[in-house]
Amino acid sequence: MFYRFGDFTLDAATRQLLSSGSEVHLSPKAFDLLAALIADRSRAVSKAELMQRLWPSTFVEETNLAGLVAEIRRALHDPAPDPRFVRTVYGFGY
Repeated sequence: MFYRFGDFTLDAATRQLLSSGSEVHLSPKAFDLLAALIADRSRAVSKAELMQRLWPSTFVEETNLAGLVAEIRRALHDPAPDPRFVRTVYGFGY
């Protein structure tokens, strides 16, 4: 399945993020997070739900999720103060 947004294409089958046809590198967990956010783009997704989806049956700090969001924002050139793609819902999730 392909998702297109801005100049980007996410190909879930090949696990690639492309920008104008060129591959953009994301770590495996960052790719999983981006795919989850795109799949649930019609709603805000809680941090707890995202952490459960990314790290089931594993305890991780919330900072791990924030680090992945920062990685995605860098890859998408999507600054947190003025986001186009990844919006923070303060105190809830993304």
